[in-house]
Amino acid sequence: MKKFILYILAVLAGSSLFIACEEQNEMEARVVQTVPEKPEAYYENLRAYRNTDHYIAFGWFGNWSAAGPAMSTRLANVPDSMDIISIWGDYNKITPEMKADMEYVRRVKGMKVIFTIFAHSIPEEFEVTKEGIEAYALAVCDSLDKYDYDGLDLDYEPGFGGVGPLVSGPGHMDNMEIFVRKLSEKLGPASGTGKLLTIDGVPFHLNEGLAQLFDYGIVQAYSSYGDSDLQDRFDNADANGWKPEQYIFTENFESLWSTGGNPEYRDSKGRMMPSLLGMARFNPRQGKKAGVGTYHMEYEYLALPDYKYLRQAIQIMNPAINE
Repeated sequence: MKKFILYILAVLAGSSLFIACEEQNEMEARVVQTVPEKPEAYYENLRAYRNTDHYIAFGWFGNWSAAGPAMSTRLANVPDSMDIISIWGDYNKITPEMKADMEYVRRVKGMKVIFTIFAHSIPEEFEVTKEGIEAYALAVCDSLDKYDYDGLDLDYEPGFGGVGPLVSGPGHMDNMEIFVRKLSEKLGPASGTGKLLTIDGVPFHLNEGLAQLFDYGIVQAYSSYGDSDLQDRFDNADANGWKPEQYIFTENFESLWSTGGNPEYRDSKGRMMPSLLGMARFNPRQGKKAGVGTYHMEYEYLALPDYKYLRQAIQIMNPAINE
């Protein structure tokens, strides 16, 4: 019973409840949940904030439906100061509710919504040749335009289960470079389109010179034990041309949302804290990081308050933000 009451309180804290009956003798009340609206001036300031120099808040969002009673399925319920949300799952199965949800966070709150694909193999209809890889890259960009996303995230994890013809290695050393360079014609900083190109997993496992074609490299620093771990990870990236202001450090909230990541993370002064908060405080020796994020960020909606640790991380990085 206690857990049930806590769940109800979490729902009430993140939304407004309106209970209506069409007729007095209707046996079942209908529950309609809405996102609390704020004054337009608030949203104008929020959209302007996107263009300021600040640390980025990023998250992979799974189980997206924007329908039913669970408010955790809606992009509209993430913290307002989230900068980039990457859809984890069926990005191309967009219902009218999902389309409206995505349009709301983009138009009203100024967020960017991108989607993630695995970048190890290519579909069977494309040949593993330069021409085939480039055709696949263009097809991905066409999908992005068709569903009106703001960019693309490549999940690239060689050495951690990621295998396939796009993974750099004997026999196909340059396939990933072919893929990335073709994508960069339409996405990323070299394209001039404003569409984002990011890569997660092992961003430093790329041919030299490719880092500059990405807006962000997103490292899966899951269960990180401390500042020294994050520094080692960025040193590998630095050696391959990544700049600190491109790098986003992320934690696994599919399994660690209730503790804010590894609760025994230690910073350079020996202080212990949840790893997401440690990532928020950390900067590489080489300069300021881009930001932090969480995998399956929607799991933390059930925290009290909702998105508890993610909000704290945003506050640590950008103290002026009212989260």
